[in-house]
Amino acid sequence: MKPDHLVKVLAEHGVASRRACERLIREGEVTVDGRIVTEPGSVVDSRAQTIQVGGEPLPPPPRITYLMLHKPKGVITTRNDPEDRKTVFELIEDPHPALAAVGRLDYWTEGLLLLTTDGELAYRLTHPSYQVAKTYLVKVTGTPQPRKLKELERGIELEDGKTAQAAVELVRTVGPSSWLLITIVEGRNRIIRRMVEAIGHRTLKLKRVGLGGLAMKSLDPGQYRELSRGEVEHIKRVVAQPVSKPRLTVPYQVREAVAEALRLPKPERPKREQRVRGRDEEGRPFRAKGWARPKAKKGGRPGDSRRKGRGNGRGGSGGGRK
Repeated sequence: MKPDHLVKVLAEHGVASRRACERLIREGEVTVDGRIVTEPGSVVDSRAQTIQVGGEPLPPPPRITYLMLHKPKGVITTRNDPEDRKTVFELIEDPHPALAAVGRLDYWTEGLLLLTTDGELAYRLTHPSYQVAKTYLVKVTGTPQPRKLKELERGIELEDGKTAQAAVELVRTVGPSSWLLITIVEGRNRIIRRMVEAIGHRTLKLKRVGLGGLAMKSLDPGQYRELSRGEVEHIKRVVAQPVSKPRLTVPYQVREAVAEALRLPKPERPKREQRVRGRDEEGRPFRAKGWARPKAKKGGRPGDSRRKGRGNGRGGSGGGRK
C-alpha cells in the first residue's frame, strides 16, 4: 500500500468505520513509530512505519466484502445494543469484525442495507458531498394532494431545517391508503416519516428499495447476498467524486423492485434516445454534429474502411494526408 492519510489506512485495515477511526485518532489512541498522532489527515506508510491502535499492532487488511441485505423490521443496524435487541450482524453468517453497515435504517424500517469491509467506500456513500440517492417505498394514510407532493419535492420545513430537493410520485392508491415513491439524498434521522407527517399524513410502512442506483430485488427479509462485480463497479463510479447537484432520477432496476414489492406489472423499459437524427436522400445517417463516420469492416486492415476514391476537393484518387 502506498503512503496515505492515517484515518484511511486504519479504515482499510478494518480497525473501524472511517468516522470511528477519526475519533480514535483524536482521542490519542493511535501511535505511529511510538509517537501519538492526533491528526487524522497525517500521511503514513503502513509498510515502513509501525502503527498501533490502543497499544495493539495494526491488523492486516481484511478481505474486501460487499453485501446487500434485506433488513427486516424490528432489527437495528448497530453491532451492540444496550437493550439487547436483534442486530443486522446476527443475520450474517460469521461476520468479519471489520464488516460495517453503510448508513442506518431505523428499527421499524425495512429494506436495502449495504454492509462492507471497504471503509473508504462506506465513507463516501454516507458523506453529504457525494449526494447518493436513496429511494423509499412509503405507504401513507389517505392520498396526498398533488400540491402537497410538490411541497415535498421543493423542500419542506422541519424542526431541524428545510429538507433538500426530492423526487416524489404517487405509485398506487389502495382504499384508505396510498403508496409513494420518494427519492432523497439526505440522511437525517427519521426524515421520510417526518416529511410525510409535515404534509398531514402518517407513515404506515417504509421500505428502502434503492441506493445509489442499486436495487433490492428477490431478497426476502433477513436474506442477503454478495454484490456482483458489475454492481461494485457501478457504486464506485457513483462516488468517484463529489457532486454539486443531486441525482434524483429513479433507475429502471429500482422501478422493477417497486413493481415486485407491490405485485404490479413489470414497467416498460425506457426507450434509448435515437442517436441518428435523420438521413439524407441516399440513406446516410446524419447527426446533429455532422456526418457519421463509416464503421470498419470486420477482418479488414486498418484503413480499409475508408471509402475508396474520396477526394480532397482538388481531384486525385486519395484524400488522405501523406
